[in-house]
Amino acid sequence: MVYFLSAKNEEVYSYTYRALDGDVNRIQVVDLTRDGGVRVRPGYSYCGRPFEREHVPTRIALSGPKRPILDVYDPYGLQVSASFREVVERFEPGVHQFFPIELVWPDGSHAADRFWFVPCARLDTVDRAKTTFEFRNIWFLDGSKKELVFNRSQIGGHHIWIDKFIVMPNPAISEALKAALDEAGVTGAHYQHFPETD
Repeated sequence: MVYFLSAKNEEVYSYTYRALDGDVNRIQVVDLTRDGGVRVRPGYSYCGRPFEREHVPTRIALSGPKRPILDVYDPYGLQVSASFREVVERFEPGVHQFFPIELVWPDGSHAADRFWFVPCARLDTVDRAKTTFEFRNIWFLDGSKKELVFNRSQIGGHHIWIDKFIVMPNPAISEALKAALDEAGVTGAHYQHFPETD
């Protein structure tokens, strides 16, 4: 199985957040070179390539009441805990980016220390013969009942990546990495699973 990773939102309201430093509108991907996949654009959306560090914030203010902040949280992409980082680094040391972030409450008090997680592997991993979505140089997943199937040989030894042909992708992770995150007790992760072929 392959899993898409996102943050599970069980909060009562959709609370806002804002960066207290840096400039999220000026964050750039290090390499904008075309590679046949979805076009890599400036900005902080996930594309499987690293970000330049210069404008990444170090503090983010959360709105709403004080509440537990889970290991996987979602202002500006995925904010993850040290426990999450340790698991990923055990599987793929030095591959992905983890920018330290302090989350703070409206009164300025400390809420949590997290890392802005940036997956830095950009791969072509969808099995084009077995997937029933139409491929038009990209996969646009329209929410229909069609099937998305991944190919194990195309994934190779990777455990977390962005598929370069999927529009607006979530990070994809291996079954082994998901099991390790579960074993570590990582909270706040939401997983959507997909079949995998050889």
